Amino acid sequence: MKNIKTALFGTIIGLLSLNTYAQGPTLPAPSPAASVSQVFGLTKVEINYSSPAVKGRQIWGGLVPYDSVWRTGANQATNINFSTDVMIDGTTIKKGKYALFTVPGRNSWTIILNTDAEQFGAFNYKKSLDVARFTAMPQAGDMKEHMAFMIDPTSDTTATVTLCWEKLKVSFSIWAQTKTMIAKNIDNYTSGIWRNYANAANYYLNNNLDLTKAHDWAMQSVQMQESFYNRYILAKVLQAQDKDEEALKYANEAKTIGDKNPDGFYNEYKDDVAKLINTLSTSVLSGKKKKK
Repeated sequence: MKNIKTALFGTIIGLLSLNTYAQGPTLPAPSPAASVSQVFGLTKVEINYSSPAVKGRQIWGGLVPYDSVWRTGANQATNINFSTDVMIDGTTIKKGKYALFTVPGRNSWTIILNTDAEQFGAFNYKKSLDVARFTAMPQAGDMKEHMAFMIDPTSDTTATVTLCWEKLKVSFSIWAQTKTMIAKNIDNYTSGIWRNYANAANYYLNNNLDLTKAHDWAMQSVQMQESFYNRYILAKVLQAQDKDEEALKYANEAKTIGDKNPDGFYNEYKDDVAKLINTLSTSVLSGKKKKK
């Protein structure tokens, strides 16, 4: 009986020791997981990758060979996800997740988007699953110990993705049909809501789009609701259409309505309304003097 207890005790101690050994201490990963995401216009771009370090090694042409497919990081293949259809280097890319491979070269790189987004490294890379291949030019950059991606939105329709590591950076641009998507959203969601019509008109005005549509939406908003905001937007649209006298009428209405019921929203625009009235008044007066 004593031998059985001793053996059982030894087994328990062994299992506990094995479990402790298996768990081990938490240590920093050599190539920690990283991600970056950015919205431009109506499109979200997200990149997930593992970030290796230089550690005094020769990176280009050494750790990362030239002219070979690279996972563009460490561990799992780097992946990139688009929330809408986009275009890169003239190729349309459907929304979704893709592996982001590269072929680094001394003077140029090949960027690859591949449909097998969840593979480990580039060991099972298949060219037949590529949806896009395009060229990017490497440039000198500031020293970067850990590899990193950056996404810079340059407008509502474009963003630039940049890979930085060691003393090198490589960039490529993404383009989305933001204006087409916005027009579709406006058609789907403006109906019956005065503020949505006013916001749609304001967007079209600020982005040099169809002023006739902007005028129609602003006018619909005015007819639906008495608000300083929609009259202010309508006045700006009319001003852009060179209809200053009519614009002045709605600008004055905006001031009257806002002054009657001042709130935080109106106070944000109060000075802008006053400036618009002053500008339009000067323009209308000047126009009348010329006619005389």
